[in-house]
Amino acid sequence: MGARLGKALVVCYIESVSDDSVLTEPKPAKKKSLKERLAANASEYGSIAIYTYLTLSILTIAAFSIAFGVGLAPSSASGVGGVIFAGWVAAKATMPLRILATLALTPLVATLVKRRRARKPVEEEVEED
Repeated sequence: MGARLGKALVVCYIESVSDDSVLTEPKPAKKKSLKERLAANASEYGSIAIYTYLTLSILTIAAFSIAFGVGLAPSSASGVGGVIFAGWVAAKATMPLRILATLALTPLVATLVKRRRARKPVEEEVEED
């Protein structure tokens, strides 16, 4: 009976060693795309990620518009509109950089928001009779 148990153990060991999943090396985790990382960031931080991205976008458009306006000195309303449009186009060209900046800044902004909310004293509701 001991010999049968020994053979059974050897057979089980050989089957487990010959399993392909044991012999093959684990595949490295696939790197997430920028779109997947942005979606994960938005789902984790919610509206803070969206506000961070929109704030960066507005600041970029304003900065490019001011830079173009100073250099071009538009004299009419259509000239001002053209400067703002040129600022928007230039900001669109920097979108990948703004997305990366959003991914980097959102955790910091979320930490600041949490600290600020924690500092506010909680007002107790006073019931009036």
